[in-house]
Amino acid sequence: MIYLRGGGNARAGRPAALWGLAAILGLWLGFPNDVVSAPPLVLLWPLSLAALGLGASSAGAALRRGWLASLLGGVAALYWLSLPVHDVGGLPWALAVPCAVFISALVTFQGGLFSAAARLGRGLAPWRLALGLAIFWYLLEYAAAVLIGFPWLALSGALAVWPLLVQAADTLGAYATGGLWLWGALLALFAFPGLAGLAGAGCQIFRPRRLACGALVIALTLAYGFWRLDATPLEISPQGPESVALLFVEGNVDQGQKWLPDMQAETVDIYCRLTEQGLTKLREAGALAAGERPLVIWPETALPFFFQTHRLSARVLELVRREDVPLLFGAPGVERPAGGGGAEPLIFNRAFLLGPDGRLAGFYDKEHLVPFGEYSPSWLNWPFLEALLQGVGVYTEGTATAPLSYDNLALGVLICYEGIFPWLAQARVTDGANILADISNDGWFRGTPASRQHLALTVLRALEQERWLLRGTNTGISAVVDTRGRLTASGPQFRAGTLAARARLCHGVSRYHLLAPWLPLMAAVALCGVAFLRPRPARTHLS
Repeated sequence: MIYLRGGGNARAGRPAALWGLAAILGLWLGFPNDVVSAPPLVLLWPLSLAALGLGASSAGAALRRGWLASLLGGVAALYWLSLPVHDVGGLPWALAVPCAVFISALVTFQGGLFSAAARLGRGLAPWRLALGLAIFWYLLEYAAAVLIGFPWLALSGALAVWPLLVQAADTLGAYATGGLWLWGALLALFAFPGLAGLAGAGCQIFRPRRLACGALVIALTLAYGFWRLDATPLEISPQGPESVALLFVEGNVDQGQKWLPDMQAETVDIYCRLTEQGLTKLREAGALAAGERPLVIWPETALPFFFQTHRLSARVLELVRREDVPLLFGAPGVERPAGGGGAEPLIFNRAFLLGPDGRLAGFYDKEHLVPFGEYSPSWLNWPFLEALLQGVGVYTEGTATAPLSYDNLALGVLICYEGIFPWLAQARVTDGANILADISNDGWFRGTPASRQHLALTVLRALEQERWLLRGTNTGISAVVDTRGRLTASGPQFRAGTLAARARLCHGVSRYHLLAPWLPLMAAVALCGVAFLRPRPARTHLS
């Protein structure tokens, strides 16, 4: 028996407390964490939120219950947020920790809204409520990504650890795939008796047909996953003209030291030495076709200086020419603003692509910056905070999204957490990218689960766009991801070294790429239909 009616006594509050605990555990255990994780358990989070909402005495009470449970689980899953806020943003711990809690509160506010929606949906037929809540969850995740800019706790981000569970993202996208799983799970949950406020005859008894419908949705989602994985055999080492050889270089350079002037030359030495050693191994192993030049990938801000003007850049150019390889790497970029004068120069988080001849083949400037780490949000431009935030990065947003091209490569570049935004990868493919490259630096997160969570979220872009994805990092996890979201190669963490791999170049567009602009609108229309269009009452005939 599932009993959810809210009440004023302690006994009536026990079920709510148990559902709240289930929501917390589902959120924490579903995502990669420090102990053990099981991706499907993430569904306990929204299921428990729905139960909390249905049993609440009002929509306001449901909002508070759902938000509190989500916040506690979110802090447990995202505790590491205080590290970059402190280390990158320069805030003292006394403010970094509350800032991390504040960010978690923003991210998890959708949990409170979801519980409130469940309370407002009391009285709907169970099948309508299940479908409406699943669609609403999708819209909440989408809105959070657009408005908050930190869509870290998407259901698909937990499920992606098991690629079988997220294959529908090639059509529905990551957020709607999470909604699909939630729909099946809610149908199954509503088959059990005692859920307060559900309308329809027989809601207080077990409904096997409803359970069967939920199981069918889940089974079809799994069947589609099996089919898509089977139809695309795993290629560990693609060959042929539509493939590319790769060498990832992880310098494992200490983040607290690499920006010091005395460390700049040593940092260049580390990356040059590792690159030479890795290329030598590749050639001695006969892993390259005749005349093939592997793409060497260094991570975000691998070079801690302005590459365009610094004297140490000559050593990088000499390496590229001597080894006869193209090089993708990150470094700060600087430009004088239009009009000149006494205006401050514009600083960018930039990815450079050098050709084997040492010439610049192109660059990309990060367009979605990290608040508190790479810029100070405009709403914090208050006089009394100037001294506090003077250590925060002053990067400028980039605007160009065209691929970086060399030979048959058209690299759609994403920098760091840009890889978690579906529309950025969408734009790269629209502009002609035949492969995606995400250079990142997760060293700020130390040994926390953040790097694994980041990787799981990023692999979804490969699946959505049906493009291989190359992920190069400073401290790990560097990886190659195929079009089905599977890792074909990955490296260790916190160990200086190289990772040799291959990837395939892809053309054409996925079904999701075509549907993506319309999915939110379609979902909003469907939600209105579920919530407001009621079946016409049966006519009665007078005898």
